[in-house]
Amino acid sequence: MIPIQLTIQGFLSYREPAELDFTSFELACISGANGAGKSSLLDAITWALFGQARRRDDALINNQSEAAEVGLTFSYEDNIYRVLRTNPRGKTSLLEFHILQKPPENLADILLGEGTWKPLTERTLRETQTRIEQTLRLDYDTFVNASFFLQGKADQFTQQRAGDRKRILSSILGLEVWETYRQRTVGRRKKIEQELARLDGQLQEINEELAEEGARTTRLQKLQDDLERTAQLRTVQEAQLTNIRALHNTINSQRQMAAALARQVSTQAKNRQELLERAAARQAERDSYATLINRSEDIQTAYDSWQASQQELERWETIASKFQEGEKRRQAPLDIIHAAEARLRQEQETLSKQALYLAEEFKSRTKAQEQLAEIDVELKELENKLARRTKLEELMRTARTAQAEAQAENPRLKHEMNEIKARINQISAVEGARCPICAQTLTKTDRDRMITELTEQGHELGDRYRENQKLLADSAQEVEELEREIKALSQADEVMRHQTQAAAQLKAQIDQVDQTEVEWEQQGKLRLTEIELQLEQGNFATEARRTLAEIDQELKAIGYDAAKHDEIRRTERNQRGTGPELHALEKAQAALAPLERELNEMQAQLDALEETLRELESEHSQAASELAAAETQLPDLKSSERELLTLQEEENKLRMAVGAAQQNVNILNGLKTRRQSLEIDRTALAVQIGQHQQLERAFGKDGVPALLIEQALPEIETKANDILGRLSEGSMAVRFITQAAYKDSRREDLRETLDIQISDNAGTRAYEMYSGGEAFRVNFAIRLSLAEVLAQRSGARLQTLVIDEGFGSQDALGRQRLIEAINLISPDFAKILVITHIEELKEAFPARIEVEKTTRGSTFQLV
Repeated sequence: MIPIQLTIQGFLSYREPAELDFTSFELACISGANGAGKSSLLDAITWALFGQARRRDDALINNQSEAAEVGLTFSYEDNIYRVLRTNPRGKTSLLEFHILQKPPENLADILLGEGTWKPLTERTLRETQTRIEQTLRLDYDTFVNASFFLQGKADQFTQQRAGDRKRILSSILGLEVWETYRQRTVGRRKKIEQELARLDGQLQEINEELAEEGARTTRLQKLQDDLERTAQLRTVQEAQLTNIRALHNTINSQRQMAAALARQVSTQAKNRQELLERAAARQAERDSYATLINRSEDIQTAYDSWQASQQELERWETIASKFQEGEKRRQAPLDIIHAAEARLRQEQETLSKQALYLAEEFKSRTKAQEQLAEIDVELKELENKLARRTKLEELMRTARTAQAEAQAENPRLKHEMNEIKARINQISAVEGARCPICAQTLTKTDRDRMITELTEQGHELGDRYRENQKLLADSAQEVEELEREIKALSQADEVMRHQTQAAAQLKAQIDQVDQTEVEWEQQGKLRLTEIELQLEQGNFATEARRTLAEIDQELKAIGYDAAKHDEIRRTERNQRGTGPELHALEKAQAALAPLERELNEMQAQLDALEETLRELESEHSQAASELAAAETQLPDLKSSERELLTLQEEENKLRMAVGAAQQNVNILNGLKTRRQSLEIDRTALAVQIGQHQQLERAFGKDGVPALLIEQALPEIETKANDILGRLSEGSMAVRFITQAAYKDSRREDLRETLDIQISDNAGTRAYEMYSGGEAFRVNFAIRLSLAEVLAQRSGARLQTLVIDEGFGSQDALGRQRLIEAINLISPDFAKILVITHIEELKEAFPARIEVEKTTRGSTFQLV
């Protein structure tokens, strides 16, 4: 990966937009004061590519920005890519990935915006990140370990204990994948072991079940014998039940015959009773006819009298008809008289109610007059209160004005007193002959006089200030008392308005009652007296009364007697029953002879029914006796059926038990075959477990990873010694020791380790015995060799190298050699960036990026 352009805004210390062009240099120094933002440029590169830096999330956003945004354009494997990552504060991060189609020959044209970008962005941020790492063939850890010599991490490998160096080297070389393989193998082995345990459980269950083969066979034979015996008993019981059922069928026939005879006896007895009832009814009818015929003379006499009454009634009905016509004529004048009387009485009632209502109104007028007098007194008191409130409000306005003036004057008085005090102090401190204020010649007498005058002015101002303070205190108390008194009178307006309205309403009520009284005396009262006199004398509807008198004279001349008419009407009504009675007599005379014949026939039928009933009762008695005798000798059918049912149920249970037992015996043959199959599967699983255990050992730290480390160490050692030789003019060399003897001399095997032996002109010493500058050279050599090996093993090319601080521990000669070493390895890299804050080293590099911290955030410029 070779950076081309870096754009940064709102990221860490970079608040405003900044842009770094990498096309104008191959080796450059990033310089600036501590905390200026040099390392933030490196964080911007790793965050743009991998979303990781020294910090994460919103902590990367500049405190005065709403979002962090970093864009990186880079070339890799003859292609040019662009990554843009944005992190808005409190929102989801955004990531875009593009490739340039047909890159221009001059990289500077890319910075000018030429070319067409094709998006490589996936559906999600995670998928886009995966595509970036697949393109680079590096993840964050591999990239940082290979390309970045980060501040304070150059000795990350060499400073560790010997026992931990293999683990760290394994991590740097990306050998953690073998631990992943081992864990997967362990997981698969455990699953196979679980399957093996399951098979063992099944085999144990099968063996336990096969151990029951003898007991199952014996039980099957016993059940088969019990079934055969029960089947024989069931056959015998079925034959017995067939005979018992035949006997029961015979008895049932006898029982049906007896029941039929009983029904015939009941039917004949019912017929006899019905015939007796009919004969009694006909006999009663014959007796009533005979009684009616004996009264034939009286019935005829009564009928003739009824006929005479009917004729007399018809005569009175004719007279009554004429009288009713006159009565109808009377109704019209009567209706007029009644209507006139009703109108007068209705008007009388209305006026009487009005008189009662007005009497109550006159009483309420007196009460309203009393209330009005009370309100007039209260209104005078309220007017006095309102006048008092007006005076109080005027006093409060005066007090507040004085209070405001004193409050406004006191700050000015205070300021003037402070100025006078300052002038007095200034004059008192003058030792020369010139006034410090007006620059004129100043004698001691003049100075004393000026001080006295200023002091007097100060006293006057102080007196006024204190008077104002006292006035403020007094006026505050006065305003508080006035406000309290005004507040007590604040409701007077509202009360006066309500009372004024009430007084007006009472006056209107009194005036209305006075007017109503005048109207009543002039109209209503006179009309009521007039109506009462008319009703008392009957002096109304005079024409209708005259017509009614004339009609009454005509009716008197007709001679109609209503009492006599009613008497004749009652007599005729009472004699109306003689007509039906005469008709009944005629009917009885015609029906008596046939009824006598019918009664004789009924008696003959009764005699025949009595004889038939006696014969049926005799036959039924004989059949019942025979049935009772047969039933005493009949076997119990239900008991026999229950016994047969019990035998059948027992036989069915035995058949099911025999089937189940037979199935249990047959299952054993299948279990034997199943056991053979499971034993074969178990053997195969045991072999797989052994194979996975071998893989676990191979994938473990002492397996393939150890072999890979053993293979990589010679290459790392060779590259490190090449670089270290150039840094130390061939005086220093490094060697890696991977195995060492145990302290226990009795142990012949060797322990795994990774010791670093450093040799120089003085011999071989431990890493910890070298000075800071020498140790850094070793760290640098080993670190650079690890980076090259790591890049090669990941399938990527190491094209960019970043060294973040590494010169502080070097003396002048060591720094020179380190710079020479960087220059020597520069042809191996397309871009090398060195970060330092040492001023004298800036000129040692062909290009320099100056970083500065300003009030607008970090900025930089390429020099």
